[in-house]
Amino acid sequence: MRKPLSALRDSHWRIERAQSRSRNFDRGSASVEFVILAIPLFLPILIYISQFADVSAKEINGRNLVREVVRAYVTSEDLGQAQSRANTMLEYGAKRMGFTEQEISSMKLSITCSSHSCLTEGERVLAHLQITSPETHRTIDVSAQMYVSPWQ
Repeated sequence: MRKPLSALRDSHWRIERAQSRSRNFDRGSASVEFVILAIPLFLPILIYISQFADVSAKEINGRNLVREVVRAYVTSEDLGQAQSRANTMLEYGAKRMGFTEQEISSMKLSITCSSHSCLTEGERVLAHLQITSPETHRTIDVSAQMYVSPWQ
């Protein structure tokens, strides 16, 4: 026996309505699944990028600092004043460049010259600075060199 046309339309309408409801339900679940899966995957990447940016900024500031320290050293009148000026520039510059007190206390500066008399004209003076970051426990090594000017 055949169903009447109105009964077919009614059952077809019910099927479309049920499919529409299931599509609406599935539409929101994709975004929830993405958030649930994406956060655990993106969080380590964000942490890594943050740490990399911090170390890079400290390295750039360290290079600028050691360049200023060696500049203060080679423009001094005598060796006693040179070491004093270098240490003063290291402490003052580190504070101005945003290094923390722990980082400043961990800094190790070594200055070497190409001969025994560091401040004679044409001498090459090399400054090496080592900074240890207390948060990441990374060591940053930077250096700079300058020549003592014959015109000072």
